[in-house]
Amino acid sequence: MTSFFPASLSARLGRLSFVQHGGRLGHHKGSHVAKKTGASLEFSDFKEYHPGDDIRHIDWNVYARTDSYFIKQFLDEQEMRVHIVMDTSRSMDFENKWKFAQQIAIGLGQIALKNGDTVSISRMFSGKKQLFTRKGARQASSWTTYISRFEQPSETTGLLEGIYAVPKGTTLLFVVTDALEPNENLDKLFKQLSTRCRDVRVVAIRSKTELLPSYQGDIRFIDSESERISEVTMMHSVETAYQLQQKKHQLLMMESAAKYGIGVLMTTPLTGPEDVFMMQMRRQGWVR
Repeated sequence: MTSFFPASLSARLGRLSFVQHGGRLGHHKGSHVAKKTGASLEFSDFKEYHPGDDIRHIDWNVYARTDSYFIKQFLDEQEMRVHIVMDTSRSMDFENKWKFAQQIAIGLGQIALKNGDTVSISRMFSGKKQLFTRKGARQASSWTTYISRFEQPSETTGLLEGIYAVPKGTTLLFVVTDALEPNENLDKLFKQLSTRCRDVRVVAIRSKTELLPSYQGDIRFIDSESERISEVTMMHSVETAYQLQQKKHQLLMMESAAKYGIGVLMTTPLTGPEDVFMMQMRRQGWVR
């Protein structure tokens, strides 16, 4: 799956970790030091070695069997439970938004897995909720394969239907979407998300054409979800009105997210997944 998700980026993601804002960790084992005393140093699990890890914890018996470096983890290192909700509405199947969304989900999962955490992903497909869960560095490959095989998005329901698959005890919740729903629907979504997890982050993806349409002449637009038809003569005034409406929609979305303590990252496939993880998420304070 190298062509779908760059191997060079996968290697770099192993050096990243999530910065948690909600102040709560799970009770299972992971690579995040819990804010409590009296924790046991009993062996728990293995984590893939990356530069900067304590070499004293490398398990040489595992190295002899696998020719790969893994370090031991202990019970005083607590697990982060990461969940990703994928928007599978038809509007995601435009230009290259869907593949980019898959790459974002793969990368988020790899960060979690390579830190020894549990990660799960949910989506709607043919009207039914689909849930997939993995834990530990050795599951990174199966995670990538699973998501890379997702069918093209075809749902007509909103994201509210999908959030009910969020597992209990989730400590970090990501939503990968184009966030093109009406603002009142997004406000309801954010309100519900805030009841599911203390730390919610939305990755909002917009394509090149959605950001800056380049149509000319008489155009017939068909809404991919409602199938509503709109006939427009593209002129400078129409483009200006569209840009203003788009900015208003984004501003109201940001205000709703802020009201419920939700972080939003606006991005586009034009930047590529590497820039999202190594630059944009770092600027947001989401990873380090």
